[in-house]
Amino acid sequence: MNDTQEQALDTTVPGNVLAKPVTDAGGAVLLPAGLTLTEAHLDSLRRRGIATLTVVLAIDPAELARRREKIRLRIMHLFRHTADDPGSQALLHAVLAFREEQLK
Repeated sequence: MNDTQEQALDTTVPGNVLAKPVTDAGGAVLLPAGLTLTEAHLDSLRRRGIATLTVVLAIDPAELARRREKIRLRIMHLFRHTADDPGSQALLHAVLAFREEQLK
């Protein structure tokens, strides 16, 4: 769900998160998607001649709050007839937690 951006290795900074795996010319995975980059990772990629990376864009806190509220409202709509039922509450909370995790 996070937005991504392809950017030059020279503009990538430690702390950026890879959106796609980094592969060499032969297709071997050098770094997996989801990895938080360190300066050592960036130095290694420079030595290997990697020019661009696809990274996860940071989300503005206001936008993140808007997305969370939209998800919460949608789930509450889906559970509108059974939200007060104890059996459904556990499922409702599990779905909310799952969807919240997808935002990260």
